[in-house]
Order: sequence, then C-alpha cells, then structure tokens
Amino acid sequence: MKNNKIIFLTPTMDIGGGERVVSEMSLNLNENIEKIIIVFESINNKISYPYRGKLISLNLVISSNFLLKIYYFFLGLFKTWKIIMKEKPSYVISLGGQLNIINVLTNKRALVRVENFIPMFNSFRERMYGILIKILFNRANKVIVVSKTIANSLIENFGIKKEKIKLIYNPIDIKKIQSLALEPLESKHQEIFNNSLVIINIGRVTEIKGQWCLIKAFKEVKNKIKEAKLVILGKGELEKKLKKLIKDLNLENDVYFLGWQENPFKFLYKSKLFVLASLGGEGLPCIILEAMACGIPIISTDCKSGPREILAPKTDFNYETKKIEYVEYGVLAPVCSGKFNITNLLPSQSEKTLSQALINMLDDKELLSKLKSKSEQRAQDFGVKKIIKEWDFLAKNY
Repeated sequence: MKNNKIIFLTPTMDIGGGERVVSEMSLNLNENIEKIIIVFESINNKISYPYRGKLISLNLVISSNFLLKIYYFFLGLFKTWKIIMKEKPSYVISLGGQLNIINVLTNKRALVRVENFIPMFNSFRERMYGILIKILFNRANKVIVVSKTIANSLIENFGIKKEKIKLIYNPIDIKKIQSLALEPLESKHQEIFNNSLVIINIGRVTEIKGQWCLIKAFKEVKNKIKEAKLVILGKGELEKKLKKLIKDLNLENDVYFLGWQENPFKFLYKSKLFVLASLGGEGLPCIILEAMACGIPIISTDCKSGPREILAPKTDFNYETKKIEYVEYGVLAPVCSGKFNITNLLPSQSEKTLSQALINMLDDKELLSKLKSKSEQRAQDFGVKKIIKEWDFLAKNY
C-alpha cells in the first residue's frame, strides 16, 4: 500500500506560531506519512524550528511594492503548482493568507488552515481578500480552524459550509517545553529576575500585539509595586518607538526588550506572570498555551479570538468583557481601546484596568498559586499527543 504524502505551505520556518505548528506536525504525524515543507519567503533561509521531512525553499522576496507583490504571488502559485504536479500529495496544508488562496487554486486536496480571527473588512485590499474567501474556501477539501470563534465567523460572515469546517486546536509539546524551561538563564539575564516580580510578554513587536498599551499600564504597576519588572521577548517594527516610550515614562531600568529567543521557556518559567495584551487578530495563541505548560499564571486581553476559549472554555466565546474577569484558568481584561498613541503618556481607562488586573494578581499570592496550578492543568488539553490524533485522517488512503 502506498504511503500518504503531505505538503505543507508555510511563509517561513523562522519565528511564528503557525511555523511552530508545522514543526510539531512534521515531527509527530504518523511516521508512514511522507512530509514535504514548502517555504515561500526568503529571510536569509533561516530555519528556527526543527522539522522532519524534505524542505523546499521557493526563495520569494518580501516586497511592499503592490505590483511586485502580485508578481511574487503568481510566481509562488506557479512554482507550487509544479511541485504538486510532480509530488502528487494526498493533501496540501496551507497556513493562512495568500497561501490558502494558492492552495485552493493549485489542487483539489487543499486543507486551508485559518489560524487568525477574520474580521469584517474595511480597506479595498481586505474586502478583496474577503471576496476570495467567499468564492474559494468552499472549494477546499477542508477548512481547518483553531478556534470556535473563527469557525462561527467563517460560517456567518463568509458563507463557508459548516460541513467543510474542522476544528483542530494548536498542539504543544509539553514535555519538551518543560525540559527547556529548566535550562539556566545567561548571566546577563539572571539579574533581571533576581528579587523581582517579573511580568513577561512574548510576541511580535507590532501595533496589534499591544505592547504599547502594556508598557503604559506597567507604569501604573510600577508606581504601586516597586520590585515589578517587565520583560518583552520578540522583535518587530515598533521596537524603536517603544523604547522611546519607555524612556519618556522613566522606565529604562524596569522594562527590558530581550529580542527573539530560541528558548523562551526558560524566561517564562522564571517569571511571575504572563500577559497577552493583543488588540485582536489572534486565533488560538500558542504562546498562552506554552506559558501554561511552564506553569505560569495568565492575564490576557479578551481579544478575538482564542484567549477566552483557552481561559474560560465554559463561557460564551462571542462575549467580550468590559471589566476584569476572573475565570476558570486565568484572568481576562478589556481590550485596550483607542488608536496607537505613544505621545500621550497618560493611560487610557482600559490601560488602567489592565494595570489594576496586574496589580491584583501580583498582590495576591494565593491567586497566583491557584492559577499556576490551573495553567498546568489546562495545558494538558493541548498536548501534542492528544491533538495530533485529530489529524489521523491524513494517514487514511483515499
């Protein structure tokens, strides 16, 4: 009997939640499945995640020029089609955005994976993408979603057939995470964590991830809790502006940008509290699950989608809190309101609410201990051995 062959379409194998999922799937899927990973973008051909299988790099250049973007889209589509025609895979799994479009246009065994919440679109470009979703996604073999909120949005807002949708949560390798968490910090980082109450945030340093709101909220925390520190892991285009904000708020000795770290888990393990300050556009944030596996209490903004589904699975996923909400597996806070603003140093009402949630947590040792245990418990629901069973259909011949 011929073994099945799976092709993954991914932007990179560098940093990113989706890329980490490709890594976990290639390492843990049935060994009889042949795996091919097609990497589209050329970022010095950097590979940050381990993988099993054959990797093909298309070396497509990232460009902000609209015409070049169109050119590279069609070039990527053509190159992908040629590989699919040659390899004749059982399924092709794509990771969002234009890769989902390319997937559907090039084969009939497309599994398009939607890992971010898709809002109703405003700009011309967003409206065009929404139209393509409506036209093309029902042609896919399956639409894989990582949260119930995403599933509901696709059905209600984009007319995707319910029977086309399959919910599969993001997997995490708990044993591997917990092993890496025990690695020692470099000496230059140890002093940050010594005798400090460290709040940690991990993610791309962009507007949508909300670190600017978190820094302004942290100023209020620092006024009440002198030993508090804020550590931010990640990189992005806002880092320079946020460092200026830190300087303007006189927080230079209390907020640390440590860049992208190959092993973020050793930083999580030594922190008191993980905070996701995202404004939206999430799916099922892997970083919350990974932080839980490290046994760290969680505060998250109640953004679309994922945090509520992880932290308060028995509640209405369409509800969005307007106050601090202490839920089964963590704490939810309102999404920070207003447009990106780092010139006004005064916190908004939502930033004040986030700061109060942080203060309440750091002041309540009993609550911290309870939520530490709850994090470890909830992480088990997303263990890779459990979630990978949801992909068993890939090993079936058709």
